[in-house]
Amino acid sequence: MAAHPSFPPDTSPASPQEAEYSRTGYYGPSRRPPSDFANQLRDWIDVVVRGRWWILAAVVAVGIPVTLYALLAPNEYQSTARLYVESDGGDAATQVMPGGEGFLQQSPIADELYILQNAEDLAEATAEEILNRAGGADGPLTILETEDEQEPTLELVAARVPSYVTIAQDGQGVNGVRVTAQSRSPYEAALIANLYAEAYVERTQTSSRASVAASREFLESQADSVRRELAAREEAARSYMDEQNAVRLDEEASNIVSQLAGLEAERDQARVEAGMLAARIRQLESEISALEPSLAQRLRSSADRERQQAEARMQELRQQLDVQQRTNPESPTIAQIERQIAEQQRIIDRTSDQLVDEAIAAGGVDPSASGLPRLSALRDQLSSARVELSGTRSRIQILNGRIGEYQSDLERIPEQSVELARLMRDRETTERLANGLNQKLQEARVAESAELGYAEIIRTASTPFTPVAPNRGRILLLGLMIGLGLGLVLAIGRDQFDQHIRRPDDIRQAGYPLLGVIPSTDDLIKEDFGGKTYIDIDGRQMDTRLTALLAPTSTAAEAFRGLRTSVQFSRPDTVVRRILVTSGSPGEGKSTVAANLATVMAQSGRRTLLVDCDLRRSRVHKVFGLTRSPGLTDFLTNSGELKQSLKLTVADGLDVLPAGSPVPNPSEHLGSRALRELLSTLEDAYDVIILDAPPLMAATDPVLLSTQVDATILVAAAGKTKDYELAYVRDELDYVGAHVIGVVLNRFDVQKEYGYRYQYQYRYGSRYSYGNEG
Repeated sequence: MAAHPSFPPDTSPASPQEAEYSRTGYYGPSRRPPSDFANQLRDWIDVVVRGRWWILAAVVAVGIPVTLYALLAPNEYQSTARLYVESDGGDAATQVMPGGEGFLQQSPIADELYILQNAEDLAEATAEEILNRAGGADGPLTILETEDEQEPTLELVAARVPSYVTIAQDGQGVNGVRVTAQSRSPYEAALIANLYAEAYVERTQTSSRASVAASREFLESQADSVRRELAAREEAARSYMDEQNAVRLDEEASNIVSQLAGLEAERDQARVEAGMLAARIRQLESEISALEPSLAQRLRSSADRERQQAEARMQELRQQLDVQQRTNPESPTIAQIERQIAEQQRIIDRTSDQLVDEAIAAGGVDPSASGLPRLSALRDQLSSARVELSGTRSRIQILNGRIGEYQSDLERIPEQSVELARLMRDRETTERLANGLNQKLQEARVAESAELGYAEIIRTASTPFTPVAPNRGRILLLGLMIGLGLGLVLAIGRDQFDQHIRRPDDIRQAGYPLLGVIPSTDDLIKEDFGGKTYIDIDGRQMDTRLTALLAPTSTAAEAFRGLRTSVQFSRPDTVVRRILVTSGSPGEGKSTVAANLATVMAQSGRRTLLVDCDLRRSRVHKVFGLTRSPGLTDFLTNSGELKQSLKLTVADGLDVLPAGSPVPNPSEHLGSRALRELLSTLEDAYDVIILDAPPLMAATDPVLLSTQVDATILVAAAGKTKDYELAYVRDELDYVGAHVIGVVLNRFDVQKEYGYRYQYQYRYGSRYSYGNEG
């Protein structure tokens, strides 16, 4: 014996059995092959049509808040100031400092963008100007708003500035920068953009003047000291001449003094230059440290030690070259020394590149920036300054040696002349040094005042008139797209994961024969019967869903006639006389289907008997406006006569046997021999006997009755019956060998499930019916 089916049954995908009987027409199309793109597209359109209310709900749910936001969001305004950053800015220190190659080479645009985006002093300078101008502002300043309505602090405003400002490169391959400010106030947007740009330009000026200012400060301190020293030496020489009655030096002493004065002046000038170079080196090291916090670690790297050794070696070679050029200009050693100097220079260049690579790896600069990175430029300048300082110190040593030679010559002249020569030499040396320092100081002051920085504002930010945000059209369109997308996801998910039987295709795909599709009668009842559930016919309250009797020209009545045809030809080898109608769960319309099927059977000329076998919740007597008893149970318990139990409802061949009085054991009555004998007796009097059985998932009565009939019809309500419920009912009936001829899909709303595709078919079906000659 086959194993008893379990509940719920296994509904995993399986190859469905080929349907024995299927009815086409306006019930809906059969599933097309997946390769047919047009039909697949039509199926997807059906999914959208069926889920249109989900889509509409999603659009409304998303659209309302999005629309409110778009309408209520405050306008945002943008204003942009444009800057030009010089790619090769000149350095005023080149004209002041000895051997200068330009101190501030313009950093690449990427470095300047980094400074603009992260420099705290720019935000502070901008905030300070905003606070200064708050009293005379031409518009509201939202950056100054506070929750407690107190005066905003400089720190608070400076912290807010970066959220208002956006920095970006203006174009590709150019050194342009856009400073854009965004605010709810158009005046504020223009003000912040201009103040931020001005603060940056001022910062570049301060940075460019840094080296020149250091040189100027050093020269000022030296000039003051030399002036005081010159005055003292002039006084000492004058006092000595007055005391010793000395007028002037002889020619030899005068020449020696003049040579000594020149050499000492040159030496002192070299010392000044060395001091300026030392100040420059300190400034460079300070800027490098600011750009790269981990400079100290990298300065201790092997590349930096190799570079320092090369610099020291180059210093020695230049001293040797200077000596050779003075003593023996034709010596072949000069060329050899020059080659060694060139080799040391290559080592310096290589180690400099290595140090830059280390800086890049540490995040100090952007390796993709156009031009020489700022850190590399500063390191090259630092290297050059160190080499120049070494050369200057070597020159000082050479000058000291020559001064010593002349000092020995000076000591051979008379003592009086020696002292006077010394005093005159000191005065002349100091005077020459003072003149040189004054000249350098003037040059430094002019260079500092002429230094304008390496950035300039080429277009100031103007007050905007048109807001840039919110883009209400885009927001609404985005909200609509999100709503549609969400609705489509819900509609597709509902279609894919829904276990309800909704369409004829669902029954066919499950492998069940489709006997017929009964359309929903809600609209018909509303239009023809005013929405009433019962109407009075000849003194009886009849159910308005008995459309085959009350509305014989309706589409629903025609559908029942189609069901009658399907039932008649369902078993070609057997005359179907006993028919069982059941369903899976209560409320699926099996009693209505049984009543209408019995009506159309009688209308076709067959003597028909409808027996209410749902002894628990009988409804057949309510459909026809009859009383429940006497009925089937009364006859089976011998408490009533058969003729008294039969209620003739339709004159032309339809009799109804109600359920009868309630009994405590319905299953025993329905499985009794008395019922079998009754059905055999009734077959002699009727052509068709239809049994309305209870739902199988509520009682086992249909299983008992199915063995006593020629055909069993399963009723599935569209949108209510679930696929696993139908499978369970079918398995239960197959287990006892019932002849299940197919499934009737009841309450099918074609407009809801298929939409526009079947409007024509149903409109045509409703017009082309009995009694409608139009």
